[in-house]
Amino acid sequence: MGKTFLVILLIGAAAFFIYREVHHPASAEELKVKAVEEQFVSASGKLIGAGAGSTAIGLDAVESSAAQIRRLREDLAFLSRTLSEDKAILRAEELRLKIDEFCRKNDID
Repeated sequence: MGKTFLVILLIGAAAFFIYREVHHPASAEELKVKAVEEQFVSASGKLIGAGAGSTAIGLDAVESSAAQIRRLREDLAFLSRTLSEDKAILRAEELRLKIDEFCRKNDID
């Protein structure tokens, strides 16, 4: 019984230290970029969903989503100029490329 408890305790401690080494919480800058990314995912989903319908309401939603994506592109450009962490800069650049590609494919200027 005592040996089993000791083995379980050692396994738990090892798992805890491995978790601490592998899991790195996101920094404040990364969280800012992630927030812009989540807004882009939402707006692009709305644009794609609204584009499927050809009603006047659907067209209004397309214009609204396109305007939101343009604004997000500007927000990301401003945010990119203020970033200092390499991970956040890389994530912002990847997001910029993703937004630019989406805008190109969907004729958003």
